[in-house]
Amino acid sequence: MKKIILTIILFGSIFSIYWYFKNVNGWMDFQKKTSTPREFLNHSSIKKEYYLRDKIELKRQFKLLLLKREGFFDNSAYSDSMDLIIDSILYSSDFNKMAVFVIVKNLTKRQLVPDNENTWYYDATSYLGIRQGNTISLTWKGPVFTNSSSESDISVDIREACFNNFVTKDTTDIYEYNLNDIRFWSSSIWKEIEYEKIKKQRFEEEKRRHPENIYESKVQ
Repeated sequence: MKKIILTIILFGSIFSIYWYFKNVNGWMDFQKKTSTPREFLNHSSIKKEYYLRDKIELKRQFKLLLLKREGFFDNSAYSDSMDLIIDSILYSSDFNKMAVFVIVKNLTKRQLVPDNENTWYYDATSYLGIRQGNTISLTWKGPVFTNSSSESDISVDIREACFNNFVTKDTTDIYEYNLNDIRFWSSSIWKEIEYEKIKKQRFEEEKRRHPENIYESKVQ
């Protein structure tokens, strides 16, 4: 009997340790907090009038992505008229590259499992942008947070993830720096974005010239 009790206690202790590291300490998911060293913090600041102009252009771009249901906005719960909120824009020193935190505000009645205690819910993610003349080319890169009942809470969540944990997003060198690190703007992630852009251009050209060679699945 004592042996059975000791075995139960042992397994209970092992499970408790496992649960702590998985859900509290984050060890199982490699979510170690990796803050940007102070000497590499990005302090680029743009004039307010240019910032506001970029916000207008970014909102226009996100609206188009929403209408086409592309990237982060490929979500059947999203409505064409929901609010798009530009939470923050981070810039490279030459202001030609940027990271954008975007939050969407949607009615809870459109959720798969509606939150009956609140009228609105919020989702958030980050995009990277490259300035091209008067417009901005956007690429979806970053974490996603969903179903928050608070805009301010989800704003904190997306900042925490991008400022402290972006570097741990995966095990490759693509995410070698956080978004508030000045070294981020010359990191290999921008080469990946350029490669993806070229690949997309080639696909679109092939689709235009030889549509019979292209198969695209249709979402019902």
